[in-house]
Amino acid sequence: MGPAELEAGGKKAEVAAAFETLAGADEDQHYEQVVRHSNPIRRFLNWWMSWWIPGMGMMAEAYFVFSVGNLKGIWTAQYPECFKTHEVCSTKLSNTLTYTQVSGIILGQLAIGFIADRIGRKWGSVMNAAIMFVFGILMAASSGSDAGQIFAMFTACQFLFGVGVGGEYPVASTSANERAENTKHLQKRRGETVVCVFSMQGWGNLFNTMILIILMAAFDQYGPTYSAHRLNLVWRLSYGIGLIPILFMLLWRIFKLKESKVWVRKRSSLKMMDSGSAVKRNMLLVRHYWHRIGGAAISWFVWDFAFYGNKLFQSTFIKIINPDSSLIQVLEWTLLNSTVALVGYYFAAFTIDRPWMGRTRMQSMGFAWMGVLFLICAADYHHLTAGGIHWFQFLYYFSSFWGQFGPNATTWLLPAEIVPTEMRSMSHGFAAAVGKAGALVAGVVFGLVNDRTKFWISAACGLAGVFVTVIFMPDITSLDLKEGDKRWLAIVSGNDNVYQGEAVNPKHLSLVERWLGYGKLYNPAAAAEEKTSKVENGSPKA
Repeated sequence: MGPAELEAGGKKAEVAAAFETLAGADEDQHYEQVVRHSNPIRRFLNWWMSWWIPGMGMMAEAYFVFSVGNLKGIWTAQYPECFKTHEVCSTKLSNTLTYTQVSGIILGQLAIGFIADRIGRKWGSVMNAAIMFVFGILMAASSGSDAGQIFAMFTACQFLFGVGVGGEYPVASTSANERAENTKHLQKRRGETVVCVFSMQGWGNLFNTMILIILMAAFDQYGPTYSAHRLNLVWRLSYGIGLIPILFMLLWRIFKLKESKVWVRKRSSLKMMDSGSAVKRNMLLVRHYWHRIGGAAISWFVWDFAFYGNKLFQSTFIKIINPDSSLIQVLEWTLLNSTVALVGYYFAAFTIDRPWMGRTRMQSMGFAWMGVLFLICAADYHHLTAGGIHWFQFLYYFSSFWGQFGPNATTWLLPAEIVPTEMRSMSHGFAAAVGKAGALVAGVVFGLVNDRTKFWISAACGLAGVFVTVIFMPDITSLDLKEGDKRWLAIVSGNDNVYQGEAVNPKHLSLVERWLGYGKLYNPAAAAEEKTSKVENGSPKA
């Protein structure tokens, strides 16, 4: 045997040894006593808490992010000199409320997504909560001698608050994925686990709208005339109430949250072998996963373009449904829309792991429904807004349901599944940042076109989403994510063909990956032998 063969054999052995250090699935020590408790009420509460606490960051994100759209009507009534006549605020300042928020989120997604792959999921989560808590307080306390100064401070604090919100996207998704990957009874419910955590976004939106309605009623702000002092109390108190779960989340993460075992063991496996520099590994990621990351990013872009565009101009659409709505009536219509959307999250959660549904089918279906419903709204706009307003209302709200039971859930889940653990948070952050860029562009474009054109654009986004999903997105619903990490270790070692398991099975690859020939590496016999070995010997425990 020559030196080249010896070296190749040594590398294969090195990769095989690194495979063995990857974290296997642990039994949940409290599974029988807690998860399968004999009392159904206790069992439900335990299940509910299992995703409610990890999802608090997404609840805070939605509570504060979507509040801007809910509060614009209140601010216009309280500060007409800033939002109507622009005597003390330039039109640029009042318009930048949305843009600075989204810009901060993009920065957080990129920066904290990158950092969390290096410092870990726990401390990435703590960083997010700390940033949100500090700048959430400052947003609620924004002050100045006139409305211009108040909103200058508010805008700056909102940008920095957005950094923490942005970091929550990659960290929360990767943490939920890795918790499911490392817990035996959750392995086949990975999508449900992640989407239930994400569903807290829907609760944050709902709670913000509900609390604003309660505060408006408590301060007797039914219109048509409003008290500036009472409106001031309404929006500041709404932010103060939103800080309570953020404080709880911060303390929980500091004192109770444990580091991801999957992340820890993956770092150990990389140290066992010559994995090269971080720059080299990033280049390998781009070379082997560009289509997955690009597909996830573009899918998120077209979804956020339509979703946030509609959210930012939600009050405009509600005015079409009910032109004479008061501030509180607009909020009530918004609450109804939020409730319909929330139902969609749970339809997604409880079907996403089913073999007949899966990730890519759900995403394509949601995009298709969104495209069709908005197409109807655009094509028959004048008739619907004149004599068929109830049909218009149904179509608009039904699109919210399919948005959640589709791309809103899957675009958050997939970027953390389709790449290896080492790059998971960074890749998710990149895809999310591209998505938020879609929201930023939508804020500009939707402000320049008429209401009917907004629906034409949203319909086009839905159809584009179907195309991108079918071409670029793999369906890895039934794939153990540890298989993806094994493939990555082989790639990093320079021996791509060493790995022949399920991660390169054509059924787990996208259309583009099949065209590129990745599926040719798949060896069914080797994959079956490894599965048999797993059953006989058991997975290594973290």
